[in-house]
Amino acid sequence: MNTELKFKNGKFKIMSLGDLHESLELDTPHRIKRRRDMHNFIKAGILALQPDLVVLLGDTCNHRDETEGYTKYKAALRDILKPVIDAGIPFCYVLGNHEHDQEQEELIVNAYKEIENCIGENDPTCPRGNFNCNILVKNTAGTENILNLWFIDSNNCCEDPKLSKYDWVHQDQIEWYEKKANEIKLDNGGRTIPAILFQHIPVIEEYELLRKAKPHEIPFSAVEGHHLFSKNKYMLKDGVEGYLGEGPCTPCYNGGQFASWKRTGDVIAAFFGHDHTNDFTGYVDGIMLGQNKTSGLCCYTDGCRSAIRLTTINEDDPWKVNSKIYHFKDFGLNATSLGPIEKRITDKQSIAMHKIGYTAAGVTAGVAAITGIVALARKFKNK
Repeated sequence: MNTELKFKNGKFKIMSLGDLHESLELDTPHRIKRRRDMHNFIKAGILALQPDLVVLLGDTCNHRDETEGYTKYKAALRDILKPVIDAGIPFCYVLGNHEHDQEQEELIVNAYKEIENCIGENDPTCPRGNFNCNILVKNTAGTENILNLWFIDSNNCCEDPKLSKYDWVHQDQIEWYEKKANEIKLDNGGRTIPAILFQHIPVIEEYELLRKAKPHEIPFSAVEGHHLFSKNKYMLKDGVEGYLGEGPCTPCYNGGQFASWKRTGDVIAAFFGHDHTNDFTGYVDGIMLGQNKTSGLCCYTDGCRSAIRLTTINEDDPWKVNSKIYHFKDFGLNATSLGPIEKRITDKQSIAMHKIGYTAAGVTAGVAAITGIVALARKFKNK
C-alpha cells in the first residue's frame, strides 16, 4: 500500500497499540474471548479517536509457524488486525523481541507486506535489523512534508547477559538513521523536519524519568528496577504522567541512540512497547518518551487497564506533541475473558500473582496462592 500520509483539517493522529501477544490459533474458548475483547477495544478506539495511522509496537503474534507457506501466521495476523483492516486505516509496525525469537523475521515482514493497508518498506541500506524505515507526512494541502515517522528494529536479547538482558539499537543502525535524517534535511532545503520515533524496546534514558523510592513507598507503590537496576526500587518523578507498573525493561547498556537523537535534532518524541504495564509519559532533555502498555488481554496486566495511545500533532506547530492514554474501561467495555477478580486487581497485583504461579513449587506454594486469591476475593466482594 503506497498511501500518502497527510494531515487532515490541520491535525495528524496516530493510534499506537502495545504488545498484543496473540496466538497463531484460537484453539480454546478463552483465547477466542480474549481475541474478541481485544477486537472490541481496538474498534472502540478507532470509532472514538478517528486515527490517521495505527502503529503496532511489536510482539503482536508470538508463535512460530512451521506450515508450508506460513499459512497459519498469515491467517492469524490478518485476523488479529481485522478491526484495522476493516476500517481501511493505514498502519505500520515494528518488530518485538518475541518476533525475533521465532527466527522467522523475513516471513513476518512479508506477511505484513501482503496486508492491503500496511505501509512502510524496510530500508535495505540499514545494515542491521529486519524492519527499519521512515515515512514522511505531508501538510493538509499536500504541498510539503512537515512530519517524519521513524520505525526502528530494536533487536532481541543481548549476546552477553552479564552486560544486559535486552539488546539495543546498535551503532550501525544509528549511523544509518543519522545519514537518512541528513538526506531528509537536505531534501527539505536544509530545514530539519520534526520526527516521531517508534520501536519496541525502550531506551535506557527512561530511568531518568524515575527516582529512587522513599522507605515508606517501597511496600506499596514502588517497583523494582529491571535486571541490573534491580537493586533499587523506583517511583515516577513529579511531572511524569501515567502509570509505572514495573521497572522499565530497557537495555542496561547505553548504545548512544538517545544521544544521537539529540545530536541530529529531529526526534521530538519516541514511543515504545515491551513493558506490559507501563503507560507513563515524560520528557528527557526536551524529548518526550512514552510507554504503551499492552493493548490486548493475552499477557500479564489487568484487562480493564489495557491501553491504547493517541498521539496528535497540529499542523500549525508540528514540533509540539500531544499524547494521551486511553484504557479499556474508558470506553465502557466489558471484558468477557476476565473473571471478577481479574477485572478488579491492579497491574502490580497481577504481576505478583503471576510470580506466584511461576515460582511456586509443591503443595505449600499452591495453598499460599489459593489463600491469596481468596483474600483478594473477600477484599473486593463488597466493592
